Amino acid sequence: MKNTFVRLSNVAAFMTGYEVVERRGAAENCFVIVDGKPGYGKTSTAQWFAISNQLPFVRAKREWRPSWMLRQLLETVQTAPAHSYEKIFQQTIEAMGKRSAIAAAEEKPFAIIVDEADHVVTSSALMETLRDISDLVEVPILLIGMGRISAGVKRFPQIASRVESHVEFKPLTLADTRLLVEQRGEVAVDADLLQLLHDKAEGYAREVLTGLASIERAGKRLDHPVTIADMAGQQLLVQRSTSHAFIVRG
Repeated sequence: MKNTFVRLSNVAAFMTGYEVVERRGAAENCFVIVDGKPGYGKTSTAQWFAISNQLPFVRAKREWRPSWMLRQLLETVQTAPAHSYEKIFQQTIEAMGKRSAIAAAEEKPFAIIVDEADHVVTSSALMETLRDISDLVEVPILLIGMGRISAGVKRFPQIASRVESHVEFKPLTLADTRLLVEQRGEVAVDADLLQLLHDKAEGYAREVLTGLASIERAGKRLDHPVTIADMAGQQLLVQRSTSHAFIVRG
């Protein structure tokens, strides 16, 4: 299987959400919420965006405190944190401001990306720290997580009012599944088998790739697109809704 990042419909929605905050009218409206069920590709999309543009990307921890969060942000920009919180905060403002200015001069995107942000929206200290950063640097902050983020942010009206964009990752469409198979796969797949893979993957990219790996194992010894008959009796994937293996019937 090819190690290629595929720009699916959720990726397009993600980029639109970022572009909305980039074009914002009020400078303080810096927050973007990105949520949806696990397995729809939120983290992989955020990582791709961060790596492509050399953006600070951190994964929130359950026990995070503001100083720990800031230390991790500084690590992403290769800055050794000071000892006092006051100095760490000032370092963060200076480092993010500098990186943001460089990106602007080069006409490149810039944002702070916080994955697993469900852990952040339960803490007023963490949210207020992010708000302080956004106010002082005016840099977009992308909060990546599950559906609880929106409800969590609503607990902080002064921050909720700064949410400029909300992106919800949704199940893959058939076109998404086809694109994923075509760009990541190394064998041709018959249309009926592709439809079966899409149906049994239930919209999850992870399951599509698992099924594709199974198809490739069967297809590499064939000289034609892999069909349902070729996969008969073999496990395609484990369905998330049932936790049971799906065995293809010819």
